[in-house]
Amino acid sequence: MGSFIEFNDTLQITTEQGFPEHILNLVTHKKNPIQVFNLSKTIFEFKNKPNARIFHPAPTRCFIVHNIDGKWLY
Repeated sequence: MGSFIEFNDTLQITTEQGFPEHILNLVTHKKNPIQVFNLSKTIFEFKNKPNARIFHPAPTRCFIVHNIDGKWLY
């Protein structure tokens, strides 16, 4: 009692919460598609998300979604 843990397959975050907009930018991606293998050693840090979340390890999918003014960009 008193704690809340949520299981997710989607992490929805804003730029302020740590979405890596400088790397995962839609306009840039349309010009020159991002290759997943280029991100293999990249560490992303997220902050200020309420409540604990548990994400399943690979091979289970996990989506990262950019929340832009309340609209979700997958």
